[in-house]
Amino acid sequence: MGKKNKKKIQSFQQANSASMRSHDFTVFELAFLKADVMKRHGKVDNQISPASTTGAVITTKTPDAVNKQFSPPPKQPFPASAPLKERTISSPPIITKKDMDIARPQTTKVLPHIPKPATPTLRKSPLMKLRLKPLQHESFNLDATTLQHEANNDDKLIKPKKDLDVDGRSQVYERDPKNEIDIVLGFDFGTSSSKIVIRDSGRQTAYAIPFGSLACSGNSYLIPTKIFISDDGTLSLSPAQHSFGNLKIHLMDSPEKIIFSAQNTSVTINAAELAAAYMALVIRRARYWFLKQMKLIYKDTHIYWHVNLGIPSRNYDDQKIRQTFQSIAMAAWRISRIDSIINIEEVKKYLKEVANHPASKEEILNSNADEDLWLHPDYVTTHPEVIMEVVGYAHSPLRINGLHMLVDVGATTLDTATFLIRSDLGEDVFTLLATKVERYGTMELHKHRVQALKNSMQECLSHIINIDPTLPLPDTTHYEHQVAKNDLSQNDSIFFKECRSNIGELIRHTKEARDPNSAAWAAGLPVFICGGGARHPIYKDLIESLGSKIAESLTNFNEFSIKAIPKPQKLEAPELPHNEYDRLAVAYGLSFTSDEIGKVIPESKVSDIHREKKVNRFEERYVSKDMC
Repeated sequence: MGKKNKKKIQSFQQANSASMRSHDFTVFELAFLKADVMKRHGKVDNQISPASTTGAVITTKTPDAVNKQFSPPPKQPFPASAPLKERTISSPPIITKKDMDIARPQTTKVLPHIPKPATPTLRKSPLMKLRLKPLQHESFNLDATTLQHEANNDDKLIKPKKDLDVDGRSQVYERDPKNEIDIVLGFDFGTSSSKIVIRDSGRQTAYAIPFGSLACSGNSYLIPTKIFISDDGTLSLSPAQHSFGNLKIHLMDSPEKIIFSAQNTSVTINAAELAAAYMALVIRRARYWFLKQMKLIYKDTHIYWHVNLGIPSRNYDDQKIRQTFQSIAMAAWRISRIDSIINIEEVKKYLKEVANHPASKEEILNSNADEDLWLHPDYVTTHPEVIMEVVGYAHSPLRINGLHMLVDVGATTLDTATFLIRSDLGEDVFTLLATKVERYGTMELHKHRVQALKNSMQECLSHIINIDPTLPLPDTTHYEHQVAKNDLSQNDSIFFKECRSNIGELIRHTKEARDPNSAAWAAGLPVFICGGGARHPIYKDLIESLGSKIAESLTNFNEFSIKAIPKPQKLEAPELPHNEYDRLAVAYGLSFTSDEIGKVIPESKVSDIHREKKVNRFEERYVSKDMC
C-alpha cells in the first residue's frame, strides 16, 4: 500500500473519530449517512463523473481535498418516529458478520429420537424402610456388582445406585418384535458352587454362562454359592463386610432360620431371603451376559423366559420344599429385574409378594407375565437334580433304556439314586426307584480329618503336660507334637465305611424290592460318577471297588459298568476344561423345557415289587404212593 493511500485512510479515520466524539453512530446510521453523502456529491461507489474524465483523476487530489470530500456532514440526529421508507438509499447498508451473529436468534440442536426400552425396567428400587448410613464416596469396579464406599454416621436413607456392568432387562428388541421364542434358564443351585446354562429351544443350542472374575478358580462356569452383605444393607456377589455360605444347606434345613442380624437394628435375614438374593444376583448377571452376546440374534424376537431349578432327588416328593424352591425362584427373577443395587428390604418385599401376585393365582393365567416383571408359576419349575444330570445322556446316541445308578459327590453331600429310563409314546419317562442324600461330601471328609487332628493334638498335649515333678525335666523332644498317621487313616476308614454302607444299602433295596428283574444286574449295572468330588481318586476308587464287593454277597450281580456322561455337541462352553462337563450336566439338563425333559415319576409313586419266595418244606419234596 502506498504512502498516499495510508494518509487517506488515516485522515478518514481521524475525521470519523472527531465526528463521533459527540455522538456514537450505529452501523445502520453510518450506512445511511454514507449514502446521503454519496448522493449529495453526485457519486456512487466505484463510479467516476463525466467531468472528471478529462481532468485529473481522484488519486491526484491533495490529502485535504480527499478529507473534505469524505468527511461526514454535521451531526443530524434521526427522528425516532421517522420511518425508514422516507429515506432514499442508493446503496444497501453494509452489515458485518459480527452484527449478523448478534441479530441471529438462538436455536437449540434437535437430538435424534431415542426409542424407549422394549420392556419396562425399574430404575429406582423401593426405598428401604431401614434407616442406614448414606454413601459418601463411591469407587466403581467394573468386575464387581456393587459399590465400595465410605460412610459417615449420619442417619439417612440409601438411594439405590445404577449398577455399572449389569441391568435388569429381559429383552433386546427396539421395536415391535416379529418373532417369539422360548428360552430356558437352567439354574444348578449347588452347595459350594452354582452353574447356569441358558438354552434356546428353537435353535436347539445351549450356552454355559461364564462369570469372569467372580468365577471359581479353574472353571469360569462355576460361581461360588456365597453372598456378601455390606453394613448398609447392600447385597453383592463381590466381597463385602459380611459373607455367607452354605446357602443351600441352610435352606434345606429350615427356610425360616435366622442367618444374619443387623447390628443395632431389629432387621434379620433368614435362609430363604439369602437364597433368593443370591439367585437374583446370579440370574441378573447370567441374563445380562446372554442378551449382550446374542443381541443380534434376538433383536426382533420376544423372549418367553422359563426358569428351571434343581432340588435334591430325596426332596422331590416333598411338596412343601418344592413350593419353597419355586417361590424363591419366582422372587429371585423379580428381584433380578431391578437395575440398581439390591438391598435387604427389596428381597423381603418381593418374597412376600410372590404369594399375592396375580400371576400366581390359578384363575388368572397370564402366560405373558414377563411384561409385568414377573414370571408365571408355570414358567418356574423344580426338577430332581439326579434326573437332570442324565437328561443329556438320555438325548444322546449312547442312551440305554433300563436301570441306572448315579453317584454325585459334592462338597457337602453324597447323592445316590437308582432310576429307570424308558420311552412312552415318544416321551421320555424317568422313574426314581431309590434315593439317598447324606453328608459324605469332600468338605465333610475334610471336617472329619480336622476333628481327628484336634483329638490327636489334645491327647498329645495331655501327655506333654502330665509329667512327674519328682523326675528330671524332659528334653525338647518331649514337647514335639507328632500326630499319629494311623489316627488319620483310622478316621478315613470309618468315614468311607459309612459311605460304602450308604451306597450298598440303596443297591440292595433296589435289587430286592424296586426292580429285582432288571437285566442290568447280570449285564453290569450302569453307574455314573459325577460332581466335583468325583475327581478325587479316593472317592472314585471307593465306588468302583464297591461293585466287586457287592457282587460277592449278592447273587446274579455282575459288578458296575462305569459310564461317563457325554458332552452335548450343541452346548457352547469354549472355556470348559477337559473332562469336566459333568460339572455342568445338571444345569444343562435344567435348560430343557418341561416338555423336552419328559415325565419324572417320584419315588413315592412307584410300588415295590415283591418276589415270591420259594417255600422249602418237606411235604413238598415228599412223593407219596398215592401220587404215583
